[in-house]
Amino acid sequence: MVPDELNVWATFRYSLGYPDAERHARFQAVFESVPATLEDLHALHIRLFEAGAPQPQCPLLESAYVLTRPPGDVVLENKLFYQHFGLKVETRAAPDHLFTQLEFLAWLDHCLAEGNSDTESLVRARREFTERHLVHWLPKASRLAEQANGGLYAQLLSTLESEAAHLVAAPSKNYCGRE
Repeated sequence: MVPDELNVWATFRYSLGYPDAERHARFQAVFESVPATLEDLHALHIRLFEAGAPQPQCPLLESAYVLTRPPGDVVLENKLFYQHFGLKVETRAAPDHLFTQLEFLAWLDHCLAEGNSDTESLVRARREFTERHLVHWLPKASRLAEQANGGLYAQLLSTLESEAAHLVAAPSKNYCGRE
């Protein structure tokens, strides 16, 4: 069964994941700056997000950008949000990894779409989580990806940054930034 609306957070999570042939083909249909081969797309993804000394060019960990708090505090606060809303994170990614954060937001939107009776709490949690854990570090990540000639990944991070900022600016929206 296909939902009526795509979950914007799940879509970003999928798009930023390690590329395969299907993603490569989809990217080529949408973006202008896509490497010609899947191998080149792999290399770009690894260079930006996974490998580098002392870290990748554009790490996807919130704790890499928050220098005013110990990394353990950032990780713990993420975990506490997830636990409070019943999300059991079954991923190898760290709790402060962008992928885990996007899974959490997708989970909240899923709960809203299913008609959870505590809508007000879910909308407030989504806004607060986004404000505390995305809008302050995504601009930095987006800028790093752009400076590193990240092509489509820089565009994706910039668009994600805008979506997160929109959610925080429009807290009355109920589902995926829509009325």
